[in-house]
Amino acid sequence: MYMDSESITEQEMISSANSSRASTPTPREDLHSNCILRKQIEKELKTYTDSIDHCQTPIRNLERQGLFDHPIYTTQCAMTQGFMKEREQLTGEYTSLASILLILTGEYTYW
Repeated sequence: MYMDSESITEQEMISSANSSRASTPTPREDLHSNCILRKQIEKELKTYTDSIDHCQTPIRNLERQGLFDHPIYTTQCAMTQGFMKEREQLTGEYTSLASILLILTGEYTYW
C-alpha cells in the first residue's frame, strides 16, 4: 500500500508540472503584453481624436449659420462630448500603463 501512495504522489507531481494552468508571467512577457496594450490604446486614442475632429466640422458650419437649435447640431455636440469623455478615460489608462512600463523597464520612453 505504501508503494501505491508513493506512485500516486509522483503522478500528482508530474501532472502538476505539466498542468495547463497559467503560470505567473515573467517580467519580459508582462512587458510585451503591456506594449501590445499600449499600442491598442494609442490606436483607440487616435480613433477618438479623429472622430472628434470629424464632428467639429458640421458643428462649426451650423454655428456659422446660427443653427444652434438644429437637431444635427445637438446630436453632433452630444457625440463629441461622449468621444471626449471616452478619450479622457483612455488617456488615464494610457498614463497608468506608462507608469507600469517605467517600473518594468526602469527607463522612461516618450511615445
